[in-house]
Amino acid sequence: MTTAPPADPLREEHAARHLFCFGCGYSAGYVARRVLAQGGWVSGTATSPARARALSDSGITGHVFDGSAPLDAALFADVTDLLISIPPGSQGGAQGDGVLRHHRALLAGAGALKWVGLLSTTGVYGDTGGEWIDEGHPPAPLTQANRWRLAAEQEWLDFGAGNAVAVQVFRLPGIYGPGRSPFARLRAGNAKRIIKAGQVFNRIHVEDIATALEAGMARPGAGPVFHLADDLPAPADAVLAHAAALLGLPVPPAVPFEEAGLPPVAAHFYRECKRLRNTRMKQELGVTLRYPDYRAGLAATLLAEQAAEA
Repeated sequence: MTTAPPADPLREEHAARHLFCFGCGYSAGYVARRVLAQGGWVSGTATSPARARALSDSGITGHVFDGSAPLDAALFADVTDLLISIPPGSQGGAQGDGVLRHHRALLAGAGALKWVGLLSTTGVYGDTGGEWIDEGHPPAPLTQANRWRLAAEQEWLDFGAGNAVAVQVFRLPGIYGPGRSPFARLRAGNAKRIIKAGQVFNRIHVEDIATALEAGMARPGAGPVFHLADDLPAPADAVLAHAAALLGLPVPPAVPFEEAGLPPVAAHFYRECKRLRNTRMKQELGVTLRYPDYRAGLAATLLAEQAAEA
């Protein structure tokens, strides 16, 4: 007598899922591929027809959304989960969240919609002077872009409260993983090891982002705001030095921050210093980090990049 294999609750759950990603780029693409692999349906947007076709070629039903006009309401008829990774103010030439600006009423009437995940940034806190902070720390964004991010968080939380939809906000620090690592710059000899005394920040490997988003979809009542961050905030120069050691290359010479000549966006990054607690992510979402620090994450990233090049 043949024994049936044990049921896989995650596969069964994903098979009934239609995930729609507004902005199906680096981070969203990882969780999208996981949902596809488990038998679910994924749709996503890109800013051009060519990029939308590339999504469709990968199994994700692609649509063009550039912030200038809403998508057809019929596309959302059976969407169960919505992931937003488009920064507010980045499309359509207007302030605020472009997805809500064009789709608020449409999404409010999407009867199958149960969960919304918003990818935000820990930049909403501004500079905390290296203090350890949790999600209850008062935001104090230093840039207009991060003020828009904070406003978008509240817009989406209000939308959820008004429409009986679970909304979870995921505040992200530095994101890294295959294709987004220091290894190419180190090999090319153009990596800068910038030194700014006392400056530290957290990171998160893209695979751990995908794990947390899956957990959020499975636990829509948790939250609503989470730090997706590793366990080891560290200075950027230490991470670069470790990456060089993994490659067997010399550590790039130190460049003081004041002499680095960084463009404004990069310079602002070095003016913020914070240490993120990730307790809520672990306790409420049940997430166990696969890469709890940059050492584990960089080692895995290097192996993945080498495999892709082979």
